[in-house]
Amino acid sequence: METSIVIIIYIVMFLIAFVLCFASVKYFITMWKFKNRKKDGSEDDDFKRFD
Repeated sequence: METSIVIIIYIVMFLIAFVLCFASVKYFITMWKFKNRKKDGSEDDDFKRFD
């Protein structure tokens, strides 16, 4: 009984960590693109939510 609860808790924790990792990588890529965008403003439509 206790073993199955521990396994379920581990699975839930792994899923939470996986989702947070994925969100962090997505955010990092977006910020990388934002930092390295062209200075003429041609790509600013992609980053309207940061203004």
